[in-house]
Amino acid sequence: MVTVRSAWIDPARWGEGLASAALGEFLRIETARPLFARVAEHNTGSAKVLARAGFTQIGFETSFADGIGRDVVECIYELAR
Repeated sequence: MVTVRSAWIDPARWGEGLASAALGEFLRIETARPLFARVAEHNTGSAKVLARAGFTQIGFETSFADGIGRDVVECIYELAR
């Protein structure tokens, strides 16, 4: 199983396609399928990046987020092809 932590992108650079390009390169290198991803429910930008790359939302889970010190709802995504 491959576990990849997300990288932070400066909000001043949002909308430039950096996350989409990085995910595209990762998907080119990592060919194992299915792949799973998790995104905090409030992180709509990252959810859009996953959806554009072909991931589909398959569920939800509540888990503790160290970065904000509380539980958050995470959306679970899968790339099956």
